[in-house]
Amino acid sequence: MTMKRLVIVLSVLLAASTVSAQEIRSAVDMTKVKAYVTKTMPRCPNANVAFDPIPGKGPQGFHVYRAVLTSSDEYCSAQKFILYSPATDQTIVGSVIALPGGENPIHERISQHTSKLLNADVKAQIAPLGLPDGLRQVSLIRKTEYGPFAYTGYLDASERFLIVGLRGKLNEDPSTTLRKAIGADTAARRGNGAAKIEIIEISDFQCPTCARAHEALEPLFASNLGKIRYTRIDLPLFEHHKWSLQAALASRAMQRVAPKKYWDYVDVVFRNQANLDEKNFDKFFRDWVEDNDLKWAPIAKIYNSAAERKALLDDVSDLFNAGVNSTPTFIVNGQILGYGQGTFAHEFMKQTINGK
Repeated sequence: MTMKRLVIVLSVLLAASTVSAQEIRSAVDMTKVKAYVTKTMPRCPNANVAFDPIPGKGPQGFHVYRAVLTSSDEYCSAQKFILYSPATDQTIVGSVIALPGGENPIHERISQHTSKLLNADVKAQIAPLGLPDGLRQVSLIRKTEYGPFAYTGYLDASERFLIVGLRGKLNEDPSTTLRKAIGADTAARRGNGAAKIEIIEISDFQCPTCARAHEALEPLFASNLGKIRYTRIDLPLFEHHKWSLQAALASRAMQRVAPKKYWDYVDVVFRNQANLDEKNFDKFFRDWVEDNDLKWAPIAKIYNSAAERKALLDDVSDLFNAGVNSTPTFIVNGQILGYGQGTFAHEFMKQTINGK
């Protein structure tokens, strides 16, 4: 079971209906909720968003809504569930799992249920203290060959539902919530810090589509750095791509030790992607460092660090928790751009940069 499939498996499983759709509409400002939901959806060509309250006895203290996006690009679509607490103004964009009953402690039931869903050994740890909206944070931990990987969820006050998704506030722009969650302000950046156009790229060095996107878009970004704030974030899908974690650790080291060479590193890895594998990446990276007259020791200290590897896994977890689980993902002015086959995404960024 892979990390990406975790997001797919965690589908909404709500209990039988006990609350009418009319009651939900009367309790909440639907216009405001719909506007919020629309901002959380990816931008796709000729998009249509269907938005509906879900009547049912769901997580305690929350109203649940479903948004389904379809577009003319069959590869650019989305389905999201939005939970809203009128008492605290909290939102969660993600999925809900109905938990099985039983006499076992709740953490054991969560562990058993998620292990069954994922076909992997998952251990649940529940925070002892609750959040203002009645939720308690749950860490879903499983072992990988690189160390423990934790996915974050929330247990509702009734202890009947596990919620997985990005937690924010209805009165806060979801783009602000997303930027905080993915650590945009501490990632590698270039361009004009005062520019009105912000482009965030989230990519995997071993992802072939990411390499093609880089080849197509790098000239556009490089020639318009005066117009844009451009940020790049690593999302190594390490259970699919065996040297992606090494490349992301190298990226981390370059950003800290030799930031002026960081973008050269990005270029050279994507250009050589087809010739790299898990066995020869170490040599490739060290040779490149030495060819660029950089000192290997301070770079190696980060590249070979177990603590840095754990921190990188935590960053991957944060991205997944924020709903970013595929590469490449581009975020333009706070809104995820549905990549689909790439044609629409490329053209949209060109038009945005050129003011069209």
